[in-house]
Amino acid sequence: MGASGWLDETERGEFEAWWNGHAGMKHMGARVDLSAPGEVRCVVDPIEPHHRGGLGTEAVNGAVIAGLFDLAIGMSAYVHTRGRRAGVAQLSIQFLRPVLGARFETVSRVTRVGTNIVFAAAELLDDRGVVCARGDGIVAVAGTDRGKARTGR
Repeated sequence: MGASGWLDETERGEFEAWWNGHAGMKHMGARVDLSAPGEVRCVVDPIEPHHRGGLGTEAVNGAVIAGLFDLAIGMSAYVHTRGRRAGVAQLSIQFLRPVLGARFETVSRVTRVGTNIVFAAAELLDDRGVVCARGDGIVAVAGTDRGKARTGR
């Protein structure tokens, strides 16, 4: 763990490499960026045709947005607990405006931590940096024994 309580450079590289190599991430067309301490950034660049179709328009589909919020919020807890099994138990999304343009990203931050529960909040920003949606989630974390994290340690 780095001095700030966030991932050190080695941990960050291992988490990013593992998740960005994951088949689900590739299928979603997303990549994880953990370079900003305390933030999980999930980037879709470029937005592909299969991401679009919201309300019959060129907007990103709501199911894609929900999937990226699930990913970012769940990843916030996963990183915070250093790879303990974690799953989003509750997800609430506010769709504020259509997501158009060539790319978008979700940025998630942990807001509160308990023994086996983590609360996180996220925003989705379009390629102009405009907030298009907000999400809040509760993440259940399995057990208190971290065991061997996905980083290979």
